[in-house]
Amino acid sequence: MLVTHWVHPEAIERLSQSCEILANPTREAWPPERVRAQAAGCDAMIAFMPDRVDTAFLEACPRLRVIAAALKGADNFDLEACTQRGVWLAVVPERLAGPTAELALALLLAVTRNLLPGDDQVRGGAFRGWRPQLYGTGLCGATLGIIGLGSIGSAVARIGQAFGMKVMAASRTPKD
Repeated sequence: MLVTHWVHPEAIERLSQSCEILANPTREAWPPERVRAQAAGCDAMIAFMPDRVDTAFLEACPRLRVIAAALKGADNFDLEACTQRGVWLAVVPERLAGPTAELALALLLAVTRNLLPGDDQVRGGAFRGWRPQLYGTGLCGATLGIIGLGSIGSAVARIGQAFGMKVMAASRTPKD
């Protein structure tokens, strides 16, 4: 089995109990040519967002039978080509919606509460205790506008409501 990107050592250990593992030990993405060359002799592959599987990739990897994709969407994977070659493509749906929504709210908090300028003051030695500066608006009572209520937009809306925000959204698909 090929694991195209870094994963926790515990995951490699667990996988190696069932099969031989060829894993990218670095946190850098392998170039597509290297992924294809490594996958050529494998029956299975765990793929990630930067990876791409199309007809040419599958032709270069005749043994490949299963691709487990750890990513949000499968746009980089040609499902029709996989089906024609008998390659199973498994995608964990909604895996990254929650973490992505949390990051969006973290960015909102950082901006509305002036976290980066405050951090710069503290780390730069300029902080001398409380002063009437770096005020922020905060999120409570603010209006949050969301365009698109797919899994990520819906998760952002839920978290925004938990922060006491008024949520307004536009979506092609009607939602509550």
